[in-house]
Amino acid sequence: MRVNSGMKLAAGKISRCCGLQVAGLALAMSLLGVRLAAGHGFADGSFEGRHTHSIGLTPDGKRLVAVDTAEGRLSVFNVSDTANPQPVLEMEIPVGIEPVALRARTNDEVWVVNEVSDSVSIVSLGRRTVVATLQVPDEPADLVFAQGKAFVSCARNGLLRVFDAASLQALATIPLQGNYPRALAVDAAGNKVFAAFLLSGNRTTVLRDAPLAPAPPLPTNPVLPNAPRTALIVPTNHERVNFTVLDRDVAEVDVATAAVTRYLSDAGTNLFDIAVHPVTGDTWVANSDSRNLTRFEPALRGHVADHRLTKIDAVSGLPSVFDLNPGIDYGVLPNTAAQATALAQPTALVFTADGTEALVAAFNSDRIARVTTATGAVAARIDLRGVGESSRKMRGPRALAFDEGRQRLYVLNKISNSVTVIGTGSGTVLAEVPVGSNRHESVDVREGRGFLFDARLSGNGTISCATCHLDADLDGLAWDLGDPGGEMVTVMGANLSAHDPTPRPRVMHPMKGPMTTQTLRAMIDGAPFHWRGDRATLQTFNPTLDKLMAGSQLAQGDIDSLSTYLRTLMPHPNPNRRIDDTLPVSLNGGNPVRGEMLFNSPGNHCIECHSDHVGGTNNIDLHTEVGSTQPVKNPPLRTVYQRNAFVPQAGATSLSGFGLLHDGTGFALPTVHPYSLDQLASTADFADLAAFILCFDTGITADTGVSRTFTLANLTDAAMLADVSMLEGLSTSGLSELVVSGRIGGRLRSFYHYPGSQKYGADESGQPLLTLSGLLSLLGPDDAVTFICMPYGSGYRLGVDRDYDGTINGDEPVPLLKLSPLAGEMRLEWPAAFSGWVLESTDGFLTGWQTVTGSRSTAGALLRVDDPMNSRPSQFYRLRRTW
Repeated sequence: MRVNSGMKLAAGKISRCCGLQVAGLALAMSLLGVRLAAGHGFADGSFEGRHTHSIGLTPDGKRLVAVDTAEGRLSVFNVSDTANPQPVLEMEIPVGIEPVALRARTNDEVWVVNEVSDSVSIVSLGRRTVVATLQVPDEPADLVFAQGKAFVSCARNGLLRVFDAASLQALATIPLQGNYPRALAVDAAGNKVFAAFLLSGNRTTVLRDAPLAPAPPLPTNPVLPNAPRTALIVPTNHERVNFTVLDRDVAEVDVATAAVTRYLSDAGTNLFDIAVHPVTGDTWVANSDSRNLTRFEPALRGHVADHRLTKIDAVSGLPSVFDLNPGIDYGVLPNTAAQATALAQPTALVFTADGTEALVAAFNSDRIARVTTATGAVAARIDLRGVGESSRKMRGPRALAFDEGRQRLYVLNKISNSVTVIGTGSGTVLAEVPVGSNRHESVDVREGRGFLFDARLSGNGTISCATCHLDADLDGLAWDLGDPGGEMVTVMGANLSAHDPTPRPRVMHPMKGPMTTQTLRAMIDGAPFHWRGDRATLQTFNPTLDKLMAGSQLAQGDIDSLSTYLRTLMPHPNPNRRIDDTLPVSLNGGNPVRGEMLFNSPGNHCIECHSDHVGGTNNIDLHTEVGSTQPVKNPPLRTVYQRNAFVPQAGATSLSGFGLLHDGTGFALPTVHPYSLDQLASTADFADLAAFILCFDTGITADTGVSRTFTLANLTDAAMLADVSMLEGLSTSGLSELVVSGRIGGRLRSFYHYPGSQKYGADESGQPLLTLSGLLSLLGPDDAVTFICMPYGSGYRLGVDRDYDGTINGDEPVPLLKLSPLAGEMRLEWPAAFSGWVLESTDGFLTGWQTVTGSRSTAGALLRVDDPMNSRPSQFYRLRRTW
C-alpha cells in the first residue's frame, strides 16, 4: 500500500474551448486519499500568502503598483493627478501564484515576489507583461535593491538569494541562522541589508514532563481529579535547559561582501516589518511579543500578546521597546475605550523623510497610527473602517507606500483587497478603490475572512485568532491554555496502534499542558479539531471568543461564514518533492523512495496511525503507545518539513524552542515519539524513513506555481523546454493545469493547455489550437510569454475565462462609451459592470494614448469620468481593457 502514490482525484473535469464544453478524463484516485482541488470548491481556494512590502510607487511617483494576490496579478495605478486622490487602475499583469511583495527598480521595471511559485517576476510596465522569471528557493518573501544587486529573502530555506539587478545573474546565497526570514530593509547608504525573522521566538522553550517538569498545580474546580503530568513552558535560561535556543531577530548583511556581520536580538516574538531610520540609521521593527509563559487560559484572557515597535540602536545593537497600547488596563473586560483605540499586529511601517514620525499599519485593527519616533508615543490614529461596519467589511491594512510630497499614504488592505488613500496632512481617508477589477471569492468566503483577523471582536481590541494563527498559519510557539477551573471532556477514539478499530471513550482533563499552535491551512482535513479532537466542527470554536479573547461569541451566520472561509485554505506544496511530484532519491543523507516503502511496511506500524493523504487519521489513539500522559490526536505529517528546527540536546544550538509533538517536545526523526519500529535495523533505515517524512505530500502538487518565461533570447533553452514538456505531461494527466500569458505579436494574449488535445487554446474564438513549438514561433522581438502551472480547478479561469462566466476573455463584449460635451470638459460614461477598462485619450493618433486621470463616480449603473478639455482643438477617447 502506498500512502503517497501520486495518483490524485481529477474526476468530472470540464474544460472549455471556444465556448464548447468538452468532458475531461476521470482519473483514478489514491487508495487512501485525494488531492486537494483549489479550495475544495474551485473558485474560492486561498493560500493566504504572507504580504510584506506589497505596495509601492515608481521612482517618479506617477504610478502606484500593488499585488492582487488572489488573482496572481500586479495591479498598476496612475496616481499622477494631484487633484484626484483616487488611484486609476491602468493595468493588471499576470505574475506568479501568491504575489506578496514588490519593488519598482525603475519607472518601467517592477520586481514581484511570488510566495507559492517560488519565483520573482520581472515586469515591464511599458510592455505590460513579465519579461523574465527568476527561480528562488521555497517561499520567497521580500526583496530590496542595493549597489546594483537584488536581495531576495527565501523564508522556508532560511537564506538570502542575491542577483545582479541588471543582468539577472545569480551572485550569492547567504545562509541565515534564524527562523523564517521575511521582511527586508536597506540603509540609506545602501551598504547594509537587514532581514527580520518572522518566527524568531521569545526565549521560551519546553521541559518534558517527568523528570524535568514539575507536577502541575491542583485544580481550582474541586470536583476535578489531579491533572496529568505535562510538559512546562519555561524561559530558555531555566536551570534545567541544557541547550541553547537562539533568539536571532534581525540579520545584518554587508552588501559588498554578501556576509552576515551580526545578529540582533530581543526585538520581539513575531517580526512583521523592518525599516531603517533615515537620519539615525537605527533599525525599527514592527512586532508582536507573545505571553506564552503565562500559564492557563483564564490568566491569558484578554492579554495574549503585546503589540510594539522596537528600535535597535545602530551602534550598540541594543533594543528599545515602544508599546503601541501603553494605556490599556488589561484587567478591565470588556474595555470599550480600548476597543476604540487599540492597535493590534503592526505589519508595516514607513518613516517621514526627516524621521520624526513613523506611519504604522495595525493589520488586525483596521487602523493606521502616527508614531513620534523620539518617544515612541502614538500621536494619532486613522480608522479605515466606516462607521457601523462589522468584521464582514474588515480592511486589514498590510502594507504602506508614502508619497510625502503630496501628503498621501497608500494602504494595501489584504482582507478587503483594496487600496485606501489617506491624506496625511488632514489625517482622513480620501479614497478607497479595489486592487483589481475582478474578485473570484464568494461573498460568504470574502466576508467570513474578517472574523479570523479582526481584533475588534476581543474584549479590548488587542486579540484576534490571527494573533497566534499568523496569516491562518502558526506562530512557532506552544501555549498552555488549560483551565484549572474547567470540566472533564470525553471524546471517542480507537486503538489503531493496537490494530483495534473499536471506538472507546477518551476522558480528558482541562489542565492539558502546553500545546503547539497548529496551522489552520487545509482545515477541511482536520476534523475533529484541536490536538485532542475535542472540537467536532469549526463552529465549536465560537466559545474561544469569550474564554480567551474576552469578547462576545459570533452570531450563527457569522461563525458559519468563518467556517466557510476556513475550509478554503490550502497548504503549500512540499519543496522537498520533485517538480513532477515524485520523491527525490536522496535527501539529508537518506533515500525517501526507500523510506516510503519502510513507512508503508506493516511491521513498522507508521501506516496504522499516519495514513491518509495528510499523514494522520485524526484519531485519538491509545496515548500510552506514544509516551503521552493524556490522549491526543494522531497529527498529520505533511507539515513536518516546516517545523523541524528544534534540537534539545545537551550543548546543542536550536533555532526554535519547540518541536514536533503536541506539547512542543519531540525532535529526532523518524522516532519523534517512543514507538517500536520493528523492521528498522540500520542507520540507513532510519535516515531513509526520516527523509520520506520530510517529503510527505501536502495535498498540493509540487508543480503548483512553477513558471518559465520565454523570449526570443531563450527560445532554444533545452532545460526550459524540457521543463515545459514535463508540465504539459502533468496537465495531461490531470495533476494540475497549465496556463500561458504574455505578449505575442505586440498583443497581450493568454492560452490554456487542453489535456485532451495536448495543445494550447487562445482566449479568443476562431484561433487554431497550437503546439508548444507553434506557440513559441509567434514571439517577436519585444514579446515574452510565461508558462505557469495552476492548482487543479483554477487554471481555466486564470487562463482564458477570468470571470468564469462561460465566455472566454477575447469574446467578452466591448462596453459602449457615451460622450457628453459640457462647458469646458467632456463627460464620459460606460456601464459600471465593465470595471476592468481604463479610459484613455489623445489629441491625435500620432501622439499616443494617455490615461484620463480624472476622478471616477457612479451614476446609477454607469461609471462616469469628467475630463477637462483644456482648450484642445480635438480630442479622441477610447476604453482599453486593464488586463
